[in-house]
Amino acid sequence: MKNAELNKKLCENFCSYYKPSKDSELACMGFIVTERLVKSGKKIPFDKSEQGSDIAVGEKLILNMCASCAFYESDCDFILKEGNALPCGGFILLESLLSKRIVTIDDIKNII
Repeated sequence: MKNAELNKKLCENFCSYYKPSKDSELACMGFIVTERLVKSGKKIPFDKSEQGSDIAVGEKLILNMCASCAFYESDCDFILKEGNALPCGGFILLESLLSKRIVTIDDIKNII
């Protein structure tokens, strides 16, 4: 899957921060992890979930993925506003995949 295709499936569908005109070299850790999972052969369904956020799963993602994101310390509204802003699209997708047991937190930790 090429970056443009992943941008369309992930960023355009899930991320409220995505701007097509922005530098395509910038990517959140959620995008990077999803890209690596796809490249490793993991089948990722890019379907939006009607299921609500799972706090325990979200906390695992923050500890194991967000902390290594380039945006974490100064550019991530979700972290800076302590959950009072929307997370990135990669976070939303991966939280859903974790909740549905399509991926595990170990899959994510091993790919970072």
